[in-house]
Amino acid sequence: MFIIYMSFTCPMCREEYLFISKLCSKCDRIRFIMSCYSRDKVLEVVEKVFLIEKFKDEIEDEKYIKNENGKWIEKECLD
Repeated sequence: MFIIYMSFTCPMCREEYLFISKLCSKCDRIRFIMSCYSRDKVLEVVEKVFLIEKFKDEIEDEKYIKNENGKWIEKECLD
């Protein structure tokens, strides 16, 4: 006899419980946005928005610099 363990949480966020669908409503929205743009583009935007803002004082990457308004921008944008 095999025991099958089934998780009823959303596989993407692992926060909400599911009984009918494969993804919770918020993760399904993220999946829809990724289907409209691309997984790589969505990841790029998430990294730019959240990681740069969160770690803006600790950025050691030479790829970004602060402009006169105090915003972090890529050096490529200045060229």
